[in-house]
Amino acid sequence: MFRNFINVHDVMNVFTKGMKSLSAVAAKLSRSKENRVKDAWANTDCPPNNWWDVPDVNERWNRLISGKKNVEYYEYIAKKYLRNRKNLIALSLGCGTGHRELKWAGLKKFKTIDAVDISKPRIDMAIEEAREKGYDRIIAYKVADVYKMEMAELHYDAIFAEGSLHHFSPLNVLLQRINTSLKPGGYFIINEFVGPTRFQWTDRQIEVINGILSIIPAKYKTLWKSEKTKSNIIRPSKLRMILEDPSEAVESSNIMALINQIFDVVEVRPYGGTILHMLLSGIGHNFLSSEKEAQRWLSMLFEVEDLLMLEKELSSDFVVAVCRKREKRQVINRLDRDSEKNH
Repeated sequence: MFRNFINVHDVMNVFTKGMKSLSAVAAKLSRSKENRVKDAWANTDCPPNNWWDVPDVNERWNRLISGKKNVEYYEYIAKKYLRNRKNLIALSLGCGTGHRELKWAGLKKFKTIDAVDISKPRIDMAIEEAREKGYDRIIAYKVADVYKMEMAELHYDAIFAEGSLHHFSPLNVLLQRINTSLKPGGYFIINEFVGPTRFQWTDRQIEVINGILSIIPAKYKTLWKSEKTKSNIIRPSKLRMILEDPSEAVESSNIMALINQIFDVVEVRPYGGTILHMLLSGIGHNFLSSEKEAQRWLSMLFEVEDLLMLEKELSSDFVVAVCRKREKRQVINRLDRDSEKNH
């Protein structure tokens, strides 16, 4: 319906909830785009019910990225690209509650890490945790809009966007500012969702995920603090995405193409999520234990995702990538060539 700008689920929601649903929509529309984004990220209470909370999933990421289940990408990248370098200056864009910056600071490579996010509650939480762990002299957290903040030219040795780049638009403008802000030889390091924009899942993704949900035992599909079970996923309408969080996956499917235009991409490590991300969303807590049956189901889920990517039925929705600064003249030439191809 209108290229999924609205869909039957929106209509049914209005039909079943009536004026209450319409009032909620009107309330969201009355707030600015920036305030709706802030509202979406004001909550810092995050239950462990997503794929990133499952220890076996994290080990899987490590194997796919570093080749070793106990070596996270922070250590892998630092050893491979930052060897013999110290007192580095870094910037983290969209840092959230700050747990990734703590990982980078712990590597003892960085003199300063400037970290910004639009959510004050999350920055407050990050500041407190950095203070508790003794990293407050290294990490400088600040509430800021990445499009309005100053980014000095040739200032940073490394810039991070970890789970945040898919929330930024216009992306092309920001990426060029990032390239300009890096020192010669500096790195732009991302850990990102690069799947369908606005979570417009492919038919094949939906088919596979719902097929798996139909055979998983009910005890592994129970929603967080609920007796209800997860029966299926849907492709959310674009209107719903815009109302809930205008920044969510706003240009996600453009990320890799734009990065290749603006930076020298030296390494890309895909780590899946094309099935596991939405399959485990809301039910990840059921796989936190080392129970043998749960482990067998997880192994099956991993095999399904691996096979579908190997056969190129699906591509990876998540990647870690290391990108090197490209000189301005090279960026302009590449953008001009790409523009000519599109005409």
